[in-house]
Amino acid sequence: MKEVIAYNPPVSFIREQILAVGDKIGSVWFNKRSDNSLRKLCYKLHCKHPSAAKAPKGVSNGSNTSQSNGSSDFRFKRRDIDKANDQITVLSTNDTVRDKEGKVIGRGAWKTIPLNLVTRIVSNGTIYTINRNY
Repeated sequence: MKEVIAYNPPVSFIREQILAVGDKIGSVWFNKRSDNSLRKLCYKLHCKHPSAAKAPKGVSNGSNTSQSNGSSDFRFKRRDIDKANDQITVLSTNDTVRDKEGKVIGRGAWKTIPLNLVTRIVSNGTIYTINRNY
């Protein structure tokens, strides 16, 4: 595997490397916002209607829009919310989904990655290590 060290890269560079995975599975390491603990996430992009995962927060009726300010004609796309908050929403392949009896019915859950807290990305055979202490 090829290894690249990026010193203080812009958020756009990190977003590009995460999106470069395409239809394959990639992995990313980042610090969680809540407790600053390190989290590894295997993810997949371009999943429109996964069978087991519920719709991400802020998305209504399975569409890619959410209501804001109580107005039905004022809608944001999830991508626009992500870009405004320097984050990206992906389908996590780490999580299992269980039914009411506890049986595994599938895999996947929608997770949000804060782009400014990413420390490592594995994408298309390349490991990108993000160094912010430079």
